[in-house]
Amino acid sequence: MTLVERDRPIDLLEQLLSESRAGRGQVALISGGLASGKTAVLDAFTDRATASGALVLSATGSRAERTLQMGVLDQLFRSPALPPEAARGAADLVTVAAQSPDEVDLDPVTIHRSHVSRVHGICSVLLDLSREHPLVITVDDLQFVDGASLQVLLYLQRRIRAARIVIVFSEWDHRRTPLPRSYAELTRRPHHVIKLSMLSEEGIAQLAAEYLEPAGALRLAPHLHQWSGGNPLLARALLQDRAAAGLSDASGTPDTCTAFTGGVLSCLHRWDPLLPEVARALAVLGDYSSPSMVRRLIGVEIGTAAQVIGVLQEAGLLHQDLTFRHQAARAAVLSSLEPGDRTVLHQRAAAILREHGVAASDVAHHLIAADSGEGQWAAEALREAAQEALATNRPDFAVQCLTLALAACSDQRSGTAIRRTLMRIEWRANPSAAARHLPPLHDALRAGSLSGRDAVLLVRHLLWQGSPEAETVAKEVFRDADEQCDIETMAEVRLTQAWIHGFSPLGSDTGMDAPAALKKNPGKANGNLWVQAGATLGAALAAQSSSRVVDNAEHILRSCQLDDRTLEAIACVLTALVYAGRSDLAGAWCDSLAQDAERQGAGTWKAVLTALRAEINLRQGNVAEAAAQARDALDQLPAQAWGVVIGLPLSTAILADTAMGRHTPLPERAVPPAMFDTIFGLRYLHARGHRHFAQDRVLAAINDFQRCGDQAQERGTDLPVLVPWRTDLAQAHIRMNQMQTARELAEEELARPGADSPVVRGHALRVLAAASDPKLRSGLLRKAVDALQDSGDRVELSHTLNELSQLHHEQGHHHRARVAARQAAREVRTHHTKELLSQPLVRPDRPAEDSESAVSATDSVLSDAERRVATLAALGHTNREISRRLFITISTVEQHLTRVYRKLNVRGRADLPAGLTVHRDHPTVGAGPHTSQAY
Repeated sequence: MTLVERDRPIDLLEQLLSESRAGRGQVALISGGLASGKTAVLDAFTDRATASGALVLSATGSRAERTLQMGVLDQLFRSPALPPEAARGAADLVTVAAQSPDEVDLDPVTIHRSHVSRVHGICSVLLDLSREHPLVITVDDLQFVDGASLQVLLYLQRRIRAARIVIVFSEWDHRRTPLPRSYAELTRRPHHVIKLSMLSEEGIAQLAAEYLEPAGALRLAPHLHQWSGGNPLLARALLQDRAAAGLSDASGTPDTCTAFTGGVLSCLHRWDPLLPEVARALAVLGDYSSPSMVRRLIGVEIGTAAQVIGVLQEAGLLHQDLTFRHQAARAAVLSSLEPGDRTVLHQRAAAILREHGVAASDVAHHLIAADSGEGQWAAEALREAAQEALATNRPDFAVQCLTLALAACSDQRSGTAIRRTLMRIEWRANPSAAARHLPPLHDALRAGSLSGRDAVLLVRHLLWQGSPEAETVAKEVFRDADEQCDIETMAEVRLTQAWIHGFSPLGSDTGMDAPAALKKNPGKANGNLWVQAGATLGAALAAQSSSRVVDNAEHILRSCQLDDRTLEAIACVLTALVYAGRSDLAGAWCDSLAQDAERQGAGTWKAVLTALRAEINLRQGNVAEAAAQARDALDQLPAQAWGVVIGLPLSTAILADTAMGRHTPLPERAVPPAMFDTIFGLRYLHARGHRHFAQDRVLAAINDFQRCGDQAQERGTDLPVLVPWRTDLAQAHIRMNQMQTARELAEEELARPGADSPVVRGHALRVLAAASDPKLRSGLLRKAVDALQDSGDRVELSHTLNELSQLHHEQGHHHRARVAARQAAREVRTHHTKELLSQPLVRPDRPAEDSESAVSATDSVLSDAERRVATLAALGHTNREISRRLFITISTVEQHLTRVYRKLNVRGRADLPAGLTVHRDHPTVGAGPHTSQAY
């Protein structure tokens, strides 16, 4: 092994050996910190001395053999290089001395009269040997040499002035005071001191060059020097760990530091027992380390603590602020603690830090490490730490604190408060983990120790899990809230019911209705988030003024912050935007809120928002993205954690897969039976019916659609914009050739409240056209296209265009057929719905890419008004129909068409190019009022 930055000490020792050959005895003392390379220097020197013909006798002191008298001398005289006669003579003297009684505490300086003769005899043997050969005596770890051996060595030191002897001691620079008398006696005589310092950064680079190429060694050297403090043992250990991990350059960090851990523990356990003890105290105290804190923690004198800390700093283990230079060093020290000792130290540290008024989170770390929250002060610290953790977005740490506080809590009221907070935090990440708190909190509600407002959380979780106890608990909360006039509590519970169940099954009032107390006080209702969110969704479901719905929704979203209490309100408002035809706005808000949820580490919030985003994408026709996001949402929480809400992402995933022609089953999901009693259950039945229909399992589809309708009617949630079950059921009856039933269902759908929604109207008109007389189909399909191009539902639009194309072809209107076919083809290609649609009967007469290029060029020539008129004309609308559709006069339509023909250089509407843009990103002009009879 190459020694780095140790050439000068070895050269000095060789010079002393050279001087001793001339009859001038020399004594040298090598001093250095822990693992500074003292032994390596001794070994290198003895190798050179032996090679030069000197007789070398070596020994090493040991703490374990410190009471073994003459142990070191025995090592010296057992050297194989020693002449046999000298070895035998010295061995007799050493053996007699070692057997002398009462020498455990032998004074190494003052020689007892009875020992003089044997000490003199041993030294005479050594002096005689030096007359024949230069003699080198090395003793490593002088601090552990036994008293009897030290007597002989000091006696010899005083008699080598004219002898050919070099005595080299090495000693750990322990910086302890007062100095022992033996050390004073040794240093009183002429001697040479060789101080070994830690390696410089350049020395570390030389060391690293043994393991890395030169450039890599230079890049890594500053880091190695920082981590090891220049300690050669630790630096080499770090390099060995890198080599073992296969890191051949300066990049990367090994996953394990086996060699480094061993090096750290070797440094601590080889010398003073106080070293590991103080190091452990520092490792436990962390950033709050100081000599006074160490004194309080382990009971050593403050001066002693300061001295040992200095040793650890000099050894390269600690920074000046007393923190460990490398986290692996701290981990190694902590791992050396027995579990019981670690618990005791962390308990003491927590109590000490609490007394010093440090942050509650730092106290809590020690209590968690000790797994102990006993004592009023500990419980208070843990709860304070949990509050700090929540304020700084560390929910996992908050859960750790509160779980420990709950385990040690004996007061029922405090325990209830802790459980309430725990359930709220755990629900953010995994609702199934929070479910364990439901029974105790329900008991607390019955006992009156859970207030109405705090009980909202309990109701929310019971509803989420589909618990049959939800109704009972909700009534208890309403009763308490009525007594306390807690209007906000009632509104929050009502909205949660509405989001999950629609019209609430828990009472005669509907979930969308404001509580009675709010009806009596409309001023409070106007300022209540949950009432406003429910009213906004109710208006959207009833297809009321979309602009008002959008304005109210955006006002709520701008003034409301995402948190545990507002998730359902935000979900309702986003859904309202979708039902109002503004999926684009809903998507933008959903993306922003999902980022907020991720920043806060709220997995449940993010999963719900991801599921909503999947539904929005489905409504926009982005079926591939909808399928991926729905599965992503499902994967973000365990199946049981979703509770009844699993129907939200699951139904979207089924519909999106069906739209893409994928009928492979989803990963096994446990759908709770209680889900079918919720809005999400209705949507799941609706989605499953579509899958059955796409697989030509018509009877199964009819069963699901009919069951969906029966439940919607029973629950009072029979709203077409929510689940258009009549239209879907009508479509299934068409497949069964039951046209009369299909027409009746489609007409009934169009007459329902909320049927003015563009999506509902367009879908119903398409199905009605398929069940109607062929003479009426063209007009019905064109009206369906009119409605759907403003809806944003491009999947349904592609269906309708495809059917319109086929109808035009059957009627001999081939140009119109091509226009519709190309529009349908573009929607199919863009939104991946090809497998679900039947192939258009009219084949495009030029490649789709060329068609799109032409259309793009055409669109750029025409104004927006001209493009809209041309599009409707190409699809077969008469001038009167275009006039009604766009709310302009027939004369204006004719003027627009004249300009279109001139710009496009065509003779009439029969020559208009196919593939003009039908849909727009945002809805603009509505379709106007329609009567159910006119469709």
